[in-house]
Amino acid sequence: MANILQIETLKLFCDLVEAQSFSRAAERNFVTQSAVSQRLRALEREYGRSLIDRGQGRGVVTPTPAGQILYDGAKRLLREANALDALLRDSGDEVGGTIRVATVYSVGLHALPPRLKPFLAAHPKVNVHLQYQQTEEIYREVMDDSVDIGIVACPATRRGLEMFLFSEEEMVLICAPEHPLAAHTSVSLKDLDGVAFIGFDNDIPTRKLIEARLARANARVRVTSTFDNIETIKSIVEIGNGVSIVPADTIRQEVREGALVAVPFTETDTFLRPTGLLVKKSNLKRAVVTVFVEAMKIGR
Repeated sequence: MANILQIETLKLFCDLVEAQSFSRAAERNFVTQSAVSQRLRALEREYGRSLIDRGQGRGVVTPTPAGQILYDGAKRLLREANALDALLRDSGDEVGGTIRVATVYSVGLHALPPRLKPFLAAHPKVNVHLQYQQTEEIYREVMDDSVDIGIVACPATRRGLEMFLFSEEEMVLICAPEHPLAAHTSVSLKDLDGVAFIGFDNDIPTRKLIEARLARANARVRVTSTFDNIETIKSIVEIGNGVSIVPADTIRQEVREGALVAVPFTETDTFLRPTGLLVKKSNLKRAVVTVFVEAMKIGR
């Protein structure tokens, strides 16, 4: 049993339950889907029972009663293991240890890497474990100590959490090169009235930010489809199915390659998307967490 219940295996199992997807669990742990399946089968052989129900719809997995027992116990063990690791590492002279960071895709893929690289160079004993998740999952995991720091767009203040500004991203219009608006040097939000628009899903905070700005300009776009991430939105805009509004930093490569055109808004309609670092107040007692926050936040 000692060989089966390794910390890495327990974390992988918890990630599988929380992500409800073999592919997302594999992504969080930087392994293949096959590796996730193999670890799960090893656990199930050890206990002689099924731990995951794979028949709950299109690709969605849920824990069986036995799996739920394992999940609840594993979460407690992981919290204790992380606390022990932090205690031992923070007791040294040099800052070190593991920081678990959960971020939305757009920040993790574009805004975080240029700032993370110099931080890791300056703190070689710090290991950053990065995972990509949806906004509400990030809030939940920060609160239950599954991660140390969350990074979300349009952060909201919540009880028990400290929020630090991570960035303010300029929002721009994106469209395919052949779209009529692509020839403009700048556009107003009112110019989008009646235009086919590719938006974010309802539960994405960035959607609420964009809708508020459009409403203020009395611009009524025709939302033809919505998605939960910027990468998919960019792909749909590329094929000419509509325009969208995204942070400028997220489309630099596509603009360089000529796949998309980014049109800035006029001075009166320019707006920014804030992103923030979320930290449970008790976690700020850890030296490694405090050092990370101080290095990442702006306005310091």
